[in-house]
Amino acid sequence: MPIIIGHVVCCGKHVPFANIVIKGTTIGTVTDETGHYQLINIPTDELTIVANIMGYKTLEKTIVAVVNKTMEIKFELEEDIHKLDEVVISGNRSEQKRVEAPVIVNTLSPKLFNTTQSVTLGEGLNFSPGLRLENNCRNCDFTQVRMNGMEGPYSQILINSRPIFSGLAEVYELELIPANMIEKVEVVVGLPFEIAKLIIDTKLNLKQ
Repeated sequence: MPIIIGHVVCCGKHVPFANIVIKGTTIGTVTDETGHYQLINIPTDELTIVANIMGYKTLEKTIVAVVNKTMEIKFELEEDIHKLDEVVISGNRSEQKRVEAPVIVNTLSPKLFNTTQSVTLGEGLNFSPGLRLENNCRNCDFTQVRMNGMEGPYSQILINSRPIFSGLAEVYELELIPANMIEKVEVVVGLPFEIAKLIIDTKLNLKQ
């Protein structure tokens, strides 16, 4: 089987722990502390090798892998302070540029609630792009979560992997959940006019 070896450098210095993957596959590795890498048992075909790491521009090189041949592929990356090529993990187990992903998952950590001094979950949600908690009725004083600009009935709320429902469809009373109970919140905005999801993990085990 073909073998690929090489190293990743930037400005004359080796870059450790850079991602090296074969585009369109799950085959990959990372560079070691000295910036070197090795790929073994790769298919014999025309392949695109991708090198990326946060803070650097992604670089691709196309090669033709030949049976029983060792090839040396060197990458020289450029710094990217804007981090425009941030990588996310998609549902098909293949890495993908964030700007090209059809579905983006934003994660809200307890650090966000502390930084924004949010007392409740509802207050902290207003600091996530595409998400807004608003008062929907002046008389009854209940709130709803708008995702992608759509009203509450178009959103699905899950707490500790369990979907929650309300008789008024959009009323979930998220403003009553203390922020210090939150372990993680995932916001799956999806595409326009699709059901969006708000996945809330708390520090309490509510599954039992």
